[in-house]
This record gives sequence, C-alpha cells and structure tokens, in this order.
Amino acid sequence: MIWEIDDRAPVIEGLDAHGRPDPAYAASLGLVPAPRGRRVLAALLEWFVAGLIMIPAIIVLVPLLTQVAAGGFDGEKFFARGDLVWIIVALAVSQGLMTVYIIVQLVLHGRKGVTLGKGICGIRSVNVRTLERPRFWRGAVVRYLVAYVSLVIPLIGPLLVVVLSPLFDIERRNRGWLDLAAATWFVDVRKGLNPYDQKRMRIARKRVNTPEHEEKAPLPSLATPMARDAVAEYVPSARLSGGVIGAHRSSSPAAQTDVPAADSMVSAVPPSLATGAPGPSQYAPPAAAPAPAAPATPAPVPASVSQPAPVAAAPQPAPVVAASSPAAPELPASDVEPAAAGVRAVLVLDNGDRIEVRGTTIFGRSPSAAAGEGEAHLVRVHDDTRSVSKTHIAVIPARRGVFVVDRASTNGSAVVRNGSETALVAGHPAEVQRGDTVRFGDRTLQVEWV
Repeated sequence: MIWEIDDRAPVIEGLDAHGRPDPAYAASLGLVPAPRGRRVLAALLEWFVAGLIMIPAIIVLVPLLTQVAAGGFDGEKFFARGDLVWIIVALAVSQGLMTVYIIVQLVLHGRKGVTLGKGICGIRSVNVRTLERPRFWRGAVVRYLVAYVSLVIPLIGPLLVVVLSPLFDIERRNRGWLDLAAATWFVDVRKGLNPYDQKRMRIARKRVNTPEHEEKAPLPSLATPMARDAVAEYVPSARLSGGVIGAHRSSSPAAQTDVPAADSMVSAVPPSLATGAPGPSQYAPPAAAPAPAAPATPAPVPASVSQPAPVAAAPQPAPVVAASSPAAPELPASDVEPAAAGVRAVLVLDNGDRIEVRGTTIFGRSPSAAAGEGEAHLVRVHDDTRSVSKTHIAVIPARRGVFVVDRASTNGSAVVRNGSETALVAGHPAEVQRGDTVRFGDRTLQVEWV
C-alpha cells in the first residue's frame, strides 16, 4: 500500500503577490473595518469591569499605600491587627477573580475573536492573513502582553498604543500597534459580514473565486409560445383520414367550416381573436362560394327565364348573417377577457411581497433577460448573504402550465412539493403547481395560485 502525503503549504486566499493581505479581497467578501469609536468604547468597558473586580483590593491597599508613602507604616502593628484575615481574603478574592477574568478574555479572543467589550459593541477579531480566528498565543496572549506593557507609562502609554496608533495605519484599516503585534484585524459585524458565520463566509469566498457570468438559458421551441395568447410561429396541420400530414383535400365549403376535433393541434379560435388584434370581417365561412355555381346550373337558357327566383330569393346571405353574428361575439367574450387580466400565476416571496406573473418573470440580485428573451419582468431580490445570483431563476408561463428554470445559478434552486425537495437542473424547465415552494439560494417563494 502506498500512502501519499500532501506536504504542500496550504493556499491562503486574499494575499497579494508579496504575500501581504489584500484589503480589496476582504472588502469584496463584505467585511467592514470596525470604527475607532467603538473599539475605544469596547476597551473602556473591559477596563471598567476589571476595575470593579479590583474594588475589594483597592479598598484594602489604598490606606496601606498611603501610610507607606507618609512613612508611618509599622509592620508589627499591621500584623497585629484583628482584621488582618479579612484584608488577606479581600486581596485573594480580587486576585482570583481578576485571574479568571483575564483567562476567559484570552480564551474567547483566541478561539472566537470576541471579548466582553467587543461582544457588546458588535466587533470581532480575525487573523489579518487568513480572516479566521486569531489563535490563542499570538492573537490573544501577545496582544494583552503589549497592552499591559503600555501601562508602564501611565495614561500616555495606553493612550498612544490603544487609542492613537490606529490613526497611523497606512492601509486605512484601523489597525493599531496591538494589531500589528498580534496580526489581528477588527471587523464590524453590525454593518458587514460576520467572519465566524461559516456558511456565509463559504458562500462569499466561492462567489469571489468563481465570478458570476451570464449564461444564456436555452430558448423554448418555436412551437410553444412564451405567452399564452401569442401567435404560434409554427402550427402543424391536422392529421387527415388518409394518414398523410399536411396534404389537404378539396372539399366543399361546408366541410371547411367544421370545428376541429378535440385532439387536433389546430386552434378553433381565429388568430385575430387569440391575439386580441382586430381580425378581418370576412372570417365567417364564405357564403359567397355558391355564387359561381349559379351560372353552371341553367343549361337551357330560354326555359330558365323563371329560374332566377332562387337567386333573387338569395337564401345564402341569411346564413352569413346568422353564422357571423353568434360566432364572432362569443369567441372574444371567452378569450379576450382572460387576456385583459393576463395573470397566469401569483407568487409570494418569503418577505411577503406578492408577484403577479403575466409573462416571463426573472428573479435575482440584479436580474437581466437573456438574448432573444424579449421583454421580461425583472424582480430584484435583496439578499445580504449573497446566496442569490444576479440572475437566479426565471418563471415562464406557457400553454401547458407555469414553469421555473434555473439560470445557471451559483447555489442552485429546488422545488419543494409535499415536503419533498427536487433540485433543478440549470436550463431545464420544471412545472410548478399551486402550493409549491421554490427555493433559490437562501430565499424562497411560494406558488399561491396558478
């Protein structure tokens, strides 16, 4: 058995050609530097808590230190005091609590990038190179050692090291001398991305490393119009009894006015009525066709002088008026009204927004229609996690129903029906029904009506 050991150094993302952290990469992930005001406030809160813990020791030590400074301290009298035990207990309690407080601060800072003050102020600490936790020894211990060393010079040391040093950062990331020593960087989780949210950080890194590109979705067949009432570019002829498709036989005008069979693909509605455009008034079955047959019937001209009676009676125009008057008004009454309404489906986003689908409707952070797709309703979806692609899904109404198509999104889409989730294949339409839930990224929409 051969074991392969990967001895290559791990690749750190976000470094420039010189191995230094690139601020532009962190900004593209959505990380925002913590403001100086909140950083100072977080430090003051932590020092204030430390002062509260040291109150018992301060109460005991201040009188003693005053006596020592005045030269009136007597060791024999001090050890002979009756409250010596309480003095020792107060000092031990304060020292013990302070030790626990410092250890907890160091562990939280090294493993979670947060301390008491930073957690209250919405600040997190990360390693400036890896944008991950700062680690215990360098990220936490070294930082606190430098901070305590600055106390050697009272007031001036902490003021210079903690408060003023971030002003000298040439990268304008608010990194002070403590950050340079510990290789840390403080970010604002209230206005930017939380680096300890592993799911969102993974999505952000993937989005930056694999730039989005507009991929044209496959266009539907010309035999299937995108809009319900659009004119079909191609309509096959009905199958004749002889089994030959498209071979029309000569037949009487009466036979041409028959309504197509139920299984025929030829629409019985005139194209002008289906599209809503004004159609020609001659659409009714041509009643003037029997007119050419009139000259052929009178063979003996002298004997048929009285024959014009049937022609003069003209029973043919009566069927023309009767056929056009009932048929023409009834067909628009059933077809034009739905076209005027035009709503094929009603969708409800997870934030409560209702979307009426009248044609192709595209969802995304910055959606755009593909070439040849014509006019489309673009719905911009707000997503802080950036799990939704710029052009994520398209909802397309057709004659057979309403379909949803994944537009080659980064995080994919799925249809949830009766508790079962089915992932969508990019570019392949899937029919949706009433009550279905469509998941795209971290957002969802529900089909309220179809």
